[in-house]
Amino acid sequence: MLKFNRVVPIALGMLLFASGAQAAKPEDVFKGRIFITEKRLPTRFASQGAFISAVRRSAIDKVWPTEEKGNDHAVWKLEYIAFFARPLNDNEITLKFWELGMGSPRFVAGDEQYTRERGTRIFSAAITLAKPEFDTNKRYRMTIESGRRLLAETTFWLRGKGPKYSGKVEFTDEEAQRK
Repeated sequence: MLKFNRVVPIALGMLLFASGAQAAKPEDVFKGRIFITEKRLPTRFASQGAFISAVRRSAIDKVWPTEEKGNDHAVWKLEYIAFFARPLNDNEITLKFWELGMGSPRFVAGDEQYTRERGTRIFSAAITLAKPEFDTNKRYRMTIESGRRLLAETTFWLRGKGPKYSGKVEFTDEEAQRK
């Protein structure tokens, strides 16, 4: 009987700890992160735990084009949700994209977005990216800033068909003779 009494408080404590972790707010769990999702998330959830699970399930890091025609035309539509560590003190945020590759990141594009209310810690929107600013099979960093303060960030890949080359090389007679 003595062993049972020791186990019960430990098990009860573990159960309370586990349920407390599930009750955490999504903005606290994901603070400072942006999630790109396959599709727009619902506006309401049964619980905060259901919201957290839905974000984790739908998050992607590779975005395929919604439209792609030849080497010069590709369009990617992103649905994203951002979580901030602190409430916003403004209605305007700046979305920035950086190409990651060899060397230092290269700034690609920026866009102003507006929130519905001040003090929010979660922001969700959709944006369309297209060539020539963005390119196929490149890795990008997306940031959200307010003023000069970084609020949230993520990295992702823009996928698609790369340039098509025939593999056939043609030389003029003059080039062939130079050997």
